Amino acid sequence: MSAGYVRPIAAEASSRTSSSTSKAMTMKLQNIFSSLAVAGLFCSIGAAHADTLTDVKARGTLVCGVVGTLEPFAFQDTASREVVGYDVDFCKAVAKRMGLKAEPKVVSLEARIPELTQGRVDILAAVLGYNPARAEQIAFSRAYFVSNQSIAAKKGAFTQRDDLAGKRVATIKGSSNIPLMQKVVPSAQLVSYDDAPSAFTALVQNKVDGYVLSESLMRRFISKLGTSANIDVLSPPVGRESWGLGLRKGEPALEAAVNEALDAMEKSGEAQQIFDKWMGPSTQYQMRRDFKVEPIKG
Repeated sequence: MSAGYVRPIAAEASSRTSSSTSKAMTMKLQNIFSSLAVAGLFCSIGAAHADTLTDVKARGTLVCGVVGTLEPFAFQDTASREVVGYDVDFCKAVAKRMGLKAEPKVVSLEARIPELTQGRVDILAAVLGYNPARAEQIAFSRAYFVSNQSIAAKKGAFTQRDDLAGKRVATIKGSSNIPLMQKVVPSAQLVSYDDAPSAFTALVQNKVDGYVLSESLMRRFISKLGTSANIDVLSPPVGRESWGLGLRKGEPALEAAVNEALDAMEKSGEAQQIFDKWMGPSTQYQMRRDFKVEPIKG
């Protein structure tokens, strides 16, 4: 009788083993399928991000993020109410050479890189100076503008930058110009102000001997004084900052197309024409272009 009961017990054990094996196999298959699905999702996301050039050509527009409050780079025209400027014209010219229509979108300084990385704009033409920290987040095109960081002083007081050695020079608190000055004119006495207008006012009122700032912005301040302006921008500059169009990383096709357009603009003279239109000798900025479109040296 005891022998008769062995078979059911063995069968039950065999059934349990078979069931356990089946469950394990099912779970294993589910894990495999889940992994494949996740991998497929990431692959599709990567492919989407890597194929922006195809996307923009399909819809026919290139969405450019611009900072709309910094004249002459991007600002609202009082007559047309449209955003215009140096950056806007570069956006339009690059788009046209790619067979696209530009669609400028105003972004803030703080949000410009997130707007790009999160896919809300295709490219940035947004006073975007190159530095190693930014280059870890996004890709940069060839330089389309080079910003001279220069010292301004009262006319006739000094002839060139290094004459400010030992003199009082205004800066803006936290400005990148401070370490530049400490390196280039180390004996200058730096006086920091809360904002650019305050520092410029200090120069006008003879509270300081000079003021260091981006040349384009400095010339805008000088122009507002009109015919009473008695201030010169000295040479050579304290430093230079290359600006590039910002793109998402991992988009070689779009980056190549943008750089090709910029190279063509330089060769044809269009890049020079845009500069002269907004900042050239016949404008209030009275600047001369001393740079060309070329790769940014990191």
